[in-house]
Amino acid sequence: MTLPDKPAALRALAPTFEVPLNIAVCPPLVGAALAGVDVEALLADVGIDRRAADDADLRLGPAVRATLWREALQRSGDPALALHAAEAIPFGHFDVVDYVAGAAPTLGEGLAALARYFRIVRADFRLQFEADADEGRLRLELPPSFGPAAPYSIEFTLACMLTRFRVTTQVRFAPSEMRLGYPEPAHVSEYRRVFACPLRFGADATVLRFTRATLELRQPGADARLRVVLERAASEVLARQRAATGLTAQVRQALSQELRGGVPTCEQVARRLAIGVRTLNRQLQAEGTSFRDQLAELRCELALGYLGDRRLAISEVAYLLGFSEPSAFHRAFKRWTGHSPQVWRKRPQ
Repeated sequence: MTLPDKPAALRALAPTFEVPLNIAVCPPLVGAALAGVDVEALLADVGIDRRAADDADLRLGPAVRATLWREALQRSGDPALALHAAEAIPFGHFDVVDYVAGAAPTLGEGLAALARYFRIVRADFRLQFEADADEGRLRLELPPSFGPAAPYSIEFTLACMLTRFRVTTQVRFAPSEMRLGYPEPAHVSEYRRVFACPLRFGADATVLRFTRATLELRQPGADARLRVVLERAASEVLARQRAATGLTAQVRQALSQELRGGVPTCEQVARRLAIGVRTLNRQLQAEGTSFRDQLAELRCELALGYLGDRRLAISEVAYLLGFSEPSAFHRAFKRWTGHSPQVWRKRPQ
């Protein structure tokens, strides 16, 4: 989209280089490119078409996403690849979302704007911001299907947010605390350098906390008139996006209802939604997904939830997900997450 002219303070924050791949949907590929990894070879080895990798509507299944992170980390030799990639992405790369957050008068209002329009960047992530008289809290939730790739996606996303607001406030501020729902990584020293705040791993949720004084930091590039224009533009983008994802949401709901000890077919779901099979497939393709992808995503998310309940045998989980035999479930789960169901269940909580 074409943005209105920006005042000098914001214009100076424009990108200084072109990111080689779409960072919003594929940060491991961008991190690999920035680290000097042969991205063409990486894509070929993983089985992703090069043209598809440049598509802003690319949506990766759990197995491919995990494989990309694993290969990017291994080939770069950089365990903190996600953090370093986030630091290298220039302000303005996320288009209207960057500018609408940067046009707010204070950091707190910028965080609220970011949370309000974050679905434009990642429709499958949930970002919430709340504040009271004492502090503000920014909470991030990822779909369960991210599995072992979740820590890398989380650290990338949070580092992106923080580095951007340090640019717009012109202050190297830090959260008062950062809580993360996974074990402490080996590259925790880079967490301390980037986030510069107390870290709490193994928490119940991913939350960044900010003091009231930090939330009141001014953003010198703020422009009240420009902010109105940007808010309107962002609202229009978000409205179009929500309209475009309507069928995908309906298919997910129908699949969850049909997935009861059997494998839902495209015909069954189309019949439930009262549309033709060809129409269903065509509209899902227009929304950047497919019936097969949605079924795999749902099965993976449900599998992760079921395996968390140790009262359920793995064979029971396989049945609940519609697999004819446990071995088929084992193969599918390994594709989705890179781990067997037994290894996943035994991982540290």
